[in-house]
Amino acid sequence: MKDFKLIVIFFFISLGYAKAQQNDINVIYGDHHLFTVATPTNWVNDKKAAGTIGLTNFFYCIDDQSKSVKSYMFANGIDKGNPQDSLRTFVDGDIVAFKEKYPNAKITKFEIGHTPPIIGAIALSYTNLHDRFKEEVVYLETEMTFIVLTFSANNENDYQKYSTVFDSEFIGSFQFLGNDPSPFLEWQKKNQK
Repeated sequence: MKDFKLIVIFFFISLGYAKAQQNDINVIYGDHHLFTVATPTNWVNDKKAAGTIGLTNFFYCIDDQSKSVKSYMFANGIDKGNPQDSLRTFVDGDIVAFKEKYPNAKITKFEIGHTPPIIGAIALSYTNLHDRFKEEVVYLETEMTFIVLTFSANNENDYQKYSTVFDSEFIGSFQFLGNDPSPFLEWQKKNQK
């Protein structure tokens, strides 16, 4: 609990710094995870659109607001059904589901470096998709949760423009804050009065 209090203090210091940088910090939590990502510079978090697809966040470039089809990013946490569930099994399940929708997709898998509390990390790149140019997904594993950070590029031009935003601003802003969101939820409840 002591470590979590330090994390919460760090979170609020980070939140203040991020506000000074004009990027909104987005808190994502579930029963066994709490993490944040920043809204990239000149991007919006369309929470209404996110809600229609079962997410809490859905980011796209502010310049693309009038486009009917947008390139986008999102972050999601999925708590493990069993602590022994593996990242490889989770990712393999996502690949099967993706191949059902995109049978001709080409998939490139990369193992990527990580540090605790992240205990596993895999990146996938999906190409040869019938309705978009490319999708890149970073999967992270903690003791109790799988975290999914996704970038979907509608066309090659958007991929060239936004891939560094995904890598440096979106993934770079990711902060895992712990397995127990209850202290944050209690703080939030007290401050909404």
